[in-house]
Amino acid sequence: MATKSDIIAKVAKKHLLLDKVIIAAIVDSFFRVFSNTLKYHNRVEIRGFGSFSIRRYNLKEASNLTSQKVAKHQYFKTYFRSSKKLSLLINE
Repeated sequence: MATKSDIIAKVAKKHLLLDKVIIAAIVDSFFRVFSNTLKYHNRVEIRGFGSFSIRRYNLKEASNLTSQKVAKHQYFKTYFRSSKKLSLLINE
C-alpha cells in the first residue's frame, strides 16, 4: 500500500524540475478536495481507475424492552467501483 509520502517521492523522482514541497502541496490539495467531495455525498470519478461514492445503509430496527422505543439508525460507507480498464489489468 502506498502512503502519501510514497506518492510524493515517486512524483518527485519522475519530475526532477518540481520541488518536493510543491508536489506535497499538490498531493495534499488533491486529497483535501477528494475527501471534501465525498463528505458532501458527491461522486468522484478518476478516469481509467474507478469511481468513489457514499452509500447509505440502514440498521435493523432495535427495540428497548423497558421503554418500548424503536430506534432506526443509518450510517454511511465509502463505495468503490473499479473501471473496466483497471478490472482487466488486475485480471490479466
